[in-house]
Amino acid sequence: MIPLDEHSFEYLGRRELTEADRLEARKMREEFERCFLPPGAKLTPISKIKD
Repeated sequence: MIPLDEHSFEYLGRRELTEADRLEARKMREEFERCFLPPGAKLTPISKIKD
């Protein structure tokens, strides 16, 4: 989400992730990979990339 101004959204803070949140994130990532990456390509999380 890209807010248009400081009044167009409300920050709710961080919350505990549920299993449903994790499943939804996984589904979205897999759909992105299937649509935009060539076959066999995989994403590497930034936390696993070492400088």
